[in-house]
Order: sequence, then C-alpha cells, then structure tokens
Amino acid sequence: MLLTFLLTLFPVFEADHVRSEWDLDGPCQIHVQNLARAQARMVECSTNFSSPPKVCTNCIDEYVRFKQMEYDTHHLINVTSLDNKTCSEIFYGNYLLSYSNEISNALTGRIWDASRCESCLNIEWDFAHKNSSITYDSKTILFEKVLVAWRRCVENFASDNSTICAECEKEFTELFSYYWKIYKEPGIDFCADVESTMNDTMNIWHTVWQCPDEKKDIKHDMTIVAISAAVLFVIISLFYVGSYVQIERAERNYIRYSRIQTPRGQRSRLLSSSTAEGSHTPSSSLHG
Repeated sequence: MLLTFLLTLFPVFEADHVRSEWDLDGPCQIHVQNLARAQARMVECSTNFSSPPKVCTNCIDEYVRFKQMEYDTHHLINVTSLDNKTCSEIFYGNYLLSYSNEISNALTGRIWDASRCESCLNIEWDFAHKNSSITYDSKTILFEKVLVAWRRCVENFASDNSTICAECEKEFTELFSYYWKIYKEPGIDFCADVESTMNDTMNIWHTVWQCPDEKKDIKHDMTIVAISAAVLFVIISLFYVGSYVQIERAERNYIRYSRIQTPRGQRSRLLSSSTAEGSHTPSSSLHG
C-alpha cells in the first residue's frame, strides 16, 4: 500500500518541477543557468591553472565570457518574474542570499584581481555590443620574447644538460636582467603568471640543471663578503682594545689608591683624649 501511495505522488512532484506556474522566478531561470555555466567554466580553468598560478594568460577567454554573462544578468530589465519583478532584482536584491553574486565576486576579487591580471593585460569592455577586446601589456610581451629566446636555446642543447649552462647563459642573463629591472621599479608589477614563470625558470636553471650565477655576480658577492668580514674584524678589534684600555686604567687607579695610608694622627689624639677623660671621671666620683 505504501509503495502504491508513493507511486501516485511521484507524478505530482514531477509535474511541480516541470510546470512553470509553480515557480515564481521561472522566467529568469534560463538566464541564471547561462551565468552558472560561465562561472563553472571560469572555475574549472582557474583550478586547472592554479599550480603554478597562471590564470591571467590562460583563462582570459573564460573570464571575458563570465563577465559578459554577469553584465547581462544585471541588465535583465525586460524579463520579469511571475510577481512582475525584473530578473535583475530577483538575482541581486530579492533574497537574503545570492549565490551567483557571491561566486561572481569571488571569481573577480579572489582570483582575477588577486592575480594582478591588469598588470599583464588590458581589457576594453564593450558589454553592450558583446565585443570586448584584449591587449597585452608591452612589458609582458617583451618578457615573453626574451623567455622564448631562452627556451629555444635550451631546446637546441636539451640532449646534453652539461652544455646548457654555458651555451644559454647569455639568454638566461638577458631574461633575468629584464625581469629584475621591471620587478624593482616602484609602482610597477607583473601579474602572477609572469612571476610564477620566472620563479620556475630560476628553479630549473639553478636547482635542476645546477647552473651557477654569473661570474660578475659571484665576484660581487665575494666582494661583499670580504668587506663585511673586514668591518666585523675592525669592530671586534676596537671592542677588545677599548676593553683593554678600560682594564688598564682601572688597575692604575686601584694601585694609586691602595698606596694611600690611613690617616691615624688626629684619630689617635681623639681616642687618647676620650680615653683620658673616661679614665678621670670614675676616679673622681669614687674619691668624692
């Protein structure tokens, strides 16, 4: 009997799911689904390029499509729910929580902005005509150019790792010099993609292939070490010389004061006088 009852209820539940007159926000659902698919593609791309973080250069198309769908849902003023509220109101102001809005804010703020993508590329937004364009920053293009030059050199000597360091030192120096010149400039940043690429490149060069630094850098480091050691030696020497002088001065003062005799003359006379008076007084009282 229970099974028969449940089977009779199932068509009712199914009909509730299908029939739009029971769904207050039914006319808006197709638009939120489009936004959900765009968000999902952006999430998938961000996860795929999270280690190392390279979202800016690999997920740009997904990001533009996601922002376009977000714009569209904010401007759904011609589509309304069953209670005559616009879909934009439904998505972003009608309920206590808006999951789509929370996800959009996280994708924009915690992923795109946190990766400093604007430091590597510029997006000219044209949401109204669905025609946004992308241009890469000049410093990012030049970094890519010197990076490709180094990688091509490495590919030419990939069969013999022992010669990579010597044959491709020039290309690596040019790559690092350009990166460092931009990196140390105040107010100028690379996006996370470039920083991650450079960090991985240096790890491969120094850790995997164990290529040494430039000779001039080694000489520079040795010079700094030598100067630091000399300064440390001078400071220690001055400390011990100062300590020795203080000890010598203290010993001379001790010897000088130790030779001074105790002043006994006046003290003796005072003691004698008091003693004499003391011995006179009892005698007088006895005789009196």
